[in-house]
Amino acid sequence: MALVGKAVRSRSPRALTLVELLIALFVLVLILIVLLPSIGRTGHGGSRQVKCATQVRNVIQAMTIFAQSNRDRYPLPSMLDVNNQTVFAENQRDKDTSNHILSVLVFDSSISPEIIVSPSESNGSIKVFSDYQNNNPKAAVNPANAVWDPALRCDFTTGEGHASYAMLMPNGDTAAPVTDSQARARLKTWSNTFNALEAVVGNRGPRVTGRDKNGDPIYGTKSNTMLIHGGRTTWEGNVGYNDNHVNFETRMNPSEITYRSADGKKKADIFYFDEPDDADGLNAYLGVWVKAGTLPSEFKGVHD
Repeated sequence: MALVGKAVRSRSPRALTLVELLIALFVLVLILIVLLPSIGRTGHGGSRQVKCATQVRNVIQAMTIFAQSNRDRYPLPSMLDVNNQTVFAENQRDKDTSNHILSVLVFDSSISPEIIVSPSESNGSIKVFSDYQNNNPKAAVNPANAVWDPALRCDFTTGEGHASYAMLMPNGDTAAPVTDSQARARLKTWSNTFNALEAVVGNRGPRVTGRDKNGDPIYGTKSNTMLIHGGRTTWEGNVGYNDNHVNFETRMNPSEITYRSADGKKKADIFYFDEPDDADGLNAYLGVWVKAGTLPSEFKGVHD
């Protein structure tokens, strides 16, 4: 028995006209013109940022390895060169500058000079120190007994510098009782504490002059430091913490990193500013220290 039904005629899709095809191609080209430059910048900057984070982690791990053999304390050149065989200083704590601290780690081959220069470095005065001497450094007072090469420099404002990274200011009195955190100050965190909220090493920051009413940093907008990972007016960077993890921070004062103010409140801590209302003197304060001492006022940092 035959089935009788209405025949259904399929309709083939209408082909694009030449004009419609040209319009579609034109729109596609416009989209590519707009997106490709930003995609290229993101890919290139992203790979450099990841490599930079790895280098920050390498520095922290080298500090941790050093601490394991030195009563959990990170390098303090003042305690390693008490007889002035490497560098002469009447005040031993004057030796605890960024260049000497990093040089200690390079000297024992925990890291190489390449590791302490960021792949995103924006300052042409900061270069890898290719002439570093791991044995009998000529710049030492007594090369045969030196424990680091003092020729490695961090002051890029007076010539060539050899390091990109900032570190926690290691101020405090090493002779103070461990229980006296105010006297020991940041030396309390200049050690292998495994605290995930204690920042110790990271990309350097611009000069911060204060906090605005919202607690955000006040700084100039022309620092080359901004261009390491951020824009001309914004800071972004890798920061390493005392538990050996590294965060890519998009703010200089992330909300989870706090200090206790004089009125007992917790406030967001600006990495590159020594908050004057800090009740304990333990706020995170990272910098490239070209002068050192026992008190914060004796330290001097450089910026660009």
